[in-house]
Amino acid sequence: MKSATVVPESLATAAARSPAAPTEPARPSVSTPAVTRPGEPVRPFGGINAETARAFTAVANTETRPFARPEPGVKPQRVLLVDDSRSIRTLLKIYLMARAFEYIEAESAEAALRELDTQQVDLILTDFHMDGMNGADFAATVRSNKDLKVSRIPILMMTGDANAAEVRNKGQKAGINAFVRKPVSCAQLMTLVDTILPAPKKV
Repeated sequence: MKSATVVPESLATAAARSPAAPTEPARPSVSTPAVTRPGEPVRPFGGINAETARAFTAVANTETRPFARPEPGVKPQRVLLVDDSRSIRTLLKIYLMARAFEYIEAESAEAALRELDTQQVDLILTDFHMDGMNGADFAATVRSNKDLKVSRIPILMMTGDANAAEVRNKGQKAGINAFVRKPVSCAQLMTLVDTILPAPKKV
């Protein structure tokens, strides 16, 4: 199998900045489905916890792209978000609104592997530190899948670990395509995503 290309950390490291809020207004609270279709309103996730607040603190004054809407004749790509923090998964969806994605959410690596058994996925974003299997072991398990459509899915791994170099090394050995330290800005995330998963072209 062709070795994975890891995006340089220089593209994925940013200094802390002032707070910023998402551009899309909050909608009335309803239950969030496992798969969020493009064009659906952003679902609120309650009060912002300390973890999410720190992430917001790092993203102000960065370049953002307009909210993307599905184009006729273009099949939306599907992203699997693997993180044990619901707030972070929601924040990632807000950041990814510059592309018209569909989303599948999993709060653990084990749950994500079950989703991959039944769902078609074009991109995986996974945290490193999670209860049970960590992100590097999860990536290695994906890469060892006998189904090539699964084993070749681009994987972006994230971490807030102080020893990011060690975590990145584990991810590279597991076969990830890109690595980023938390907190990550919208511009950084979209740069990485665009690099490892180009947007689909209209048929």
